[in-house]
Amino acid sequence: MQKRLAQKRTRPRTETRAKLYLTYPKKLVREPLIYQMSRKFDLVFNVRQASVSEEIGIIALELDGPEDVIDAAIAWFRAQGVTVEPIEKNVIE
Repeated sequence: MQKRLAQKRTRPRTETRAKLYLTYPKKLVREPLIYQMSRKFDLVFNVRQASVSEEIGIIALELDGPEDVIDAAIAWFRAQGVTVEPIEKNVIE
């Protein structure tokens, strides 16, 4: 008798876009955190604007992908010491 493998039914992940300001403190300015995030999470990112000095880094970043993965990436940035704030609509469009 053949065994039938039950097919796993999965709900499609909801794709979304998050527009965020990342603020890096002085100690993190030289860290490649966006690169590290891109290796850790399967998200498409787009740096829309950046202002970085030796004292502070402020980056406008778009993240595209499943909402749960974006939430995990945001939590990861915060755990690294980055301040993450949403950008209001049409600010960088």
